[in-house]
Amino acid sequence: MKFYNVNILPVSMKLQNGVIIMAFLMCCFSFSNAQLAGKKNTIYLYGQITNTLNGGPIKYHPLSVASDSSYNPAFYYFRELMTDAEGYFYDTISTYFNKGALTVSTIDYLTGYHDTTIYFRFNWSEENYLFADFVLPVEPPAIIYQANFYYLKNPSGLNTSEYQFFDITNSTDIAWREWNFGDGCFSDEVNPVHIYNEPGVYRVKLKVSIQPTPYSIPYFSEIVKIINVSIKSYFTLGGHVKAGYFPIDIGEAYLYKIENNDIVMIDTAVFNDELGYYYFYQVIEGQYLVKADLGPESSLFNQYMNTYYANKPVWTEADTIFLFNDNFECDIELIPITAMNQGPGLIAGSIIFGYDPDNGKGVPAGNVEILLFNDNNEPLICSHSSEEGIFSFSNLELGSFKIHAEVTGKYTYPVQVTLTANNPEVDEITITIGNYSVSGTINVNGVGENLWIHNAGNIYPNPASDFVNLDVAFAETGVSEIILVGSNGQVIKVCNQIINSGVNNLNFDISSLPAGIYYINVNYHKEGIIKKFIKK
Repeated sequence: MKFYNVNILPVSMKLQNGVIIMAFLMCCFSFSNAQLAGKKNTIYLYGQITNTLNGGPIKYHPLSVASDSSYNPAFYYFRELMTDAEGYFYDTISTYFNKGALTVSTIDYLTGYHDTTIYFRFNWSEENYLFADFVLPVEPPAIIYQANFYYLKNPSGLNTSEYQFFDITNSTDIAWREWNFGDGCFSDEVNPVHIYNEPGVYRVKLKVSIQPTPYSIPYFSEIVKIINVSIKSYFTLGGHVKAGYFPIDIGEAYLYKIENNDIVMIDTAVFNDELGYYYFYQVIEGQYLVKADLGPESSLFNQYMNTYYANKPVWTEADTIFLFNDNFECDIELIPITAMNQGPGLIAGSIIFGYDPDNGKGVPAGNVEILLFNDNNEPLICSHSSEEGIFSFSNLELGSFKIHAEVTGKYTYPVQVTLTANNPEVDEITITIGNYSVSGTINVNGVGENLWIHNAGNIYPNPASDFVNLDVAFAETGVSEIILVGSNGQVIKVCNQIINSGVNNLNFDISSLPAGIYYINVNYHKEGIIKKFIKK
């Protein structure tokens, strides 16, 4: 990003055009607002103080900027500032924190207190441009005429770099006017439309000549306003979370961004608000998922499930939030756990992240939600894995169940479990969180139960344009269900294919698909594998 006519900042500073996306963090961990290792971010704060009488700038007025400890207790900052001759104040703040809040405050001439809180976030860039304006009462000036204007961004709805400016000078006797848009362009129109060629911070000046009569001496007045011409806009996202009739007591809301066909966790909002509200500030426009969960300290923990916006238990069913303005109505009602008849059944196991060759085993995945589904794919109850990755469901009635580990952004193959009078306990389940999917096995005497598949290679070619291939070695002949899934979880195509024992080459025509990321699910004997490919 370039700076124009802003003397306090170096012209060489640039805002990266690309969006900086944080590394994928699993939903089972709390998102920390700790310092980014060795990486300093910069906040550029702009503000103008004008008066209520005619909109003119208030010169040389004191104010202060302080960190808001209620939003991020670890972030501390304080500075006293003074407006310049155009009523503007500026500040440059360096911080290692990824997010935080600042309170800007001032006092008017009647000792009235005024403040505003602004939020910063560095998911998208290492620089953040914040604005905080005040309109204060003042004593009546000797001269009442004052140039003034306001503006609208993207008035046509077709170009985010288009602005329309409106002259609201408090006089009908304007002899001439001059607009300076800060990029070398000028206009003498009353309400001009201007399109900026580059994003940046611009100083827009309106200068007018006021002449009440042809023979009176002209009075000249001007005003400057700073605008941030950006390709992207930032908004606040929030909502109300309820557990039954009551607001959630202690819990978290998780924010996931759908970015380039991936789902990335951006932030968490921890709250013990008696009203159960969550807020995510300074969120860039785009597509998001939001999930809410009770905290382990909650009196209702494990009585309600993780629930996504639109009141869904799994991310593939959740509604996408299209954020293009402030939205405070993304309410979530947590799904209650179903009352079940008790019985002698037990289902238990462990969940791990991949495989650690140094230890010869997987890394335990703690605090992952494990859902118990019935044969109709309806969620019954839930549990959370311990720090050691252990989970269990006890006192179950006999019957068939599916174990589903809910990891946002990864496709889960549930583990099919049947409890019988002869085998009421299944306690050797291992669920593995892989790069793109979550799958599990039931171990019997140390051997996985899903022996129907001997070996599955990777999809090739990958990326591909017209066709992809997958070689799978099956243990027996039968019919396999093959599902093509889009990156948003939508099922695109389902087909059944006869497979033979031994190696089978599965070939797929993808020529009609748009470019993007896709998954092929191969199901057999209620087990399955997932393979990812990219369509060019």
